[in-house]
Amino acid sequence: MKKFSLTFFFFCVLVATIFFDDPHLYYYKRIIYIIFLLLSAWELYLFYYKRSDKAEDLERPRWYRVYMQLFLVFILFNLIVDFRNPTFSLITLLNHPLAALAVVPVLAFPVGYQANKESIDKFVKFLLFTGGLFCLLFIFPIQGKNIYSQGVACCYAVLPLSMFALDRKKYRLFALLLIVLSVFFSQVSDSRTIVLRMLLFFGLLIGLSVVKKWSTLKLLVIVVAGFFIYQFLTNLETWLELFKSFIHVKNFDDEDTRTFLYEEVFGDMKGHELLLGRGFLGTYFSPYFLWLQTNNQDFTGDHYYRFSVEVGFLQFLLKGGFAYFILYITPLVAACYKGMFTRHNSRISFYISVYIVCELLIMFIENIPSWHFQFFIIFFLAGYGYRQAVLEAKTATNEDLYHNTLLQPGAVY
Repeated sequence: MKKFSLTFFFFCVLVATIFFDDPHLYYYKRIIYIIFLLLSAWELYLFYYKRSDKAEDLERPRWYRVYMQLFLVFILFNLIVDFRNPTFSLITLLNHPLAALAVVPVLAFPVGYQANKESIDKFVKFLLFTGGLFCLLFIFPIQGKNIYSQGVACCYAVLPLSMFALDRKKYRLFALLLIVLSVFFSQVSDSRTIVLRMLLFFGLLIGLSVVKKWSTLKLLVIVVAGFFIYQFLTNLETWLELFKSFIHVKNFDDEDTRTFLYEEVFGDMKGHELLLGRGFLGTYFSPYFLWLQTNNQDFTGDHYYRFSVEVGFLQFLLKGGFAYFILYITPLVAACYKGMFTRHNSRISFYISVYIVCELLIMFIENIPSWHFQFFIIFFLAGYGYRQAVLEAKTATNEDLYHNTLLQPGAVY
């Protein structure tokens, strides 16, 4: 193919995500993963270097050029750290979705930023296709190390499709069906974050919509949501008991609290490592997994020198420190600010900003940065939400200035 195709790009990303699995058990799946990973990389090449400018294209934000330069410098530094790693593996570095490939989804931000109406219509249709695939894989899962992983991948299309359904008043019934099915899938697969993500998103959407005209109150709603995330982490077992009673589920997994991971990562890393991390191939020592293998004779889990952490924020610290975390979320925070705290007439931009805030908060519970369908969607939507806020920007009127100085008007939606 010599012309960039948004639909084919996301199709390749989705297929590669679905077929990533243990190569020793399902070697053919890894081959499919590599093929479609390379195809998606080719599509990105076509977008960046072969795509001709269109009349509706916008000039990229002023901060983006400097941001990408800083991000590239950070990636180069991390690669140098990896080359000095005694356990250096070029295959792992360039092939594993949790290693260097984890930074690739950031490149989807400009793809979304230049998406016109025709492109976004195709994207919505692809979300519909992914929703249908989610239903199919729920009934007929592909055999693998985790038969629910492909369903989880497709499930990440449910909330974005719901946002467009709210904005365009189409496909609402199908989106509602997918939400109900996702709740059921969450129970079957023990993927509790699926339901938590939906509760958090719709809770934030309602709360922020109520105070949509006042920036300070919107910020307060986000802070309150962050406080509940903190309480959820520090009192996870109690919250899970309430959660299980709320959804009337008795067999919901509540063993993996993940709160100990914060203690392990912060306890194992030094000050300068918290700032810049240990490289894309970095590992950390886990006393818990050592105990499982030595005292409990349980060898089904990870090795006690672990390559990844189940919490996204901690994964950032391990692989690149606070520098990685700040650089990675910069486009997302910019999109949130543009869609939530500037004046515009775009509902979808506001919905996307709420969705991104939700995903950012969940990074402190899960959301491990990786080369994954989920993160390509997040950055694509961040770019598109930013674009719509720019296109439908609204100038503040004199009437707006009568608001209290602590309650300055924010976004229209």
